[in-house]
Amino acid sequence: MNDRKWRVIPGQALHHYAWDEQYLVFNNLSGDTHLLDAGAMQLLLAVHAAPATGPALASRLCAELQLDDAELLEIPPMLDDLRALSLIELAPC
Repeated sequence: MNDRKWRVIPGQALHHYAWDEQYLVFNNLSGDTHLLDAGAMQLLLAVHAAPATGPALASRLCAELQLDDAELLEIPPMLDDLRALSLIELAPC
């Protein structure tokens, strides 16, 4: 995993609505609305709570949610997906 820190894009309000295991997230910066699963939303909220590297986020979520190895392997692609949706970014050095 990358050792650079991930952060929520500055100014991102992260308005969201949950039902069952799905989340609607409104990107107030782009005006887009996204449908996320519970895992992606947990990761987004973890980045929002405290910017961190991929390994640090994995460690934090593993401790909080008791993730298994397969779930841990999903974190890097989820970070890339959240970045592609313009919800998070790599923090500048």
